[in-house]
Amino acid sequence: MNIGRGHAERLAPMVAEAIELAQIQARDIDQIAVATGPGSFTGLRVALAFGRSFALPRKLPVIGVSALHAMAAEADPEDSKKILSAINAKRGDICWAYYENGKEIRAPQTMPVEAARTEIAALPYDDGVGCGFELLGQPSKIDHVSGPILGWMSETLDPKIYAPDPFYARGPDAKLPGGKTP
Repeated sequence: MNIGRGHAERLAPMVAEAIELAQIQARDIDQIAVATGPGSFTGLRVALAFGRSFALPRKLPVIGVSALHAMAAEADPEDSKKILSAINAKRGDICWAYYENGKEIRAPQTMPVEAARTEIAALPYDDGVGCGFELLGQPSKIDHVSGPILGWMSETLDPKIYAPDPFYARGPDAKLPGGKTP
């Protein structure tokens, strides 16, 4: 669901509504799962801060899962396929990662589309000739992180390995006074 602006103001009431609809109490929750990106700077900061804050009083574990990993898991819930998970990072770039049988083979990386075509074509495939993927530039049918998939994935992930740290497709655009890069 694309809610535009106002994530910080809407997130807590949405979580409260979800808890009520599930007919549970906040104290019944025993861990938190958050998507770590790539995504918008503000959206990631709001989600990660909320997840950590919700977990802090009860010292609950917080599991961080990349959006690319979650989208790959949604496309291959049996962990039996080779999945190239990619999102439009804008400005002619894509952010992509490669998963095989549910395991990350190539870590998420952002690069120009043409460079990605070359890198993806070089991935090993069953016949050893190339990966068999064709990067078309068309949006995936899965273009968001599914809450149920994120929760399902987090059940088996170690919070020491899957930390709730943000992953950005690229560095900040912000400039310090005088136009200096931070």
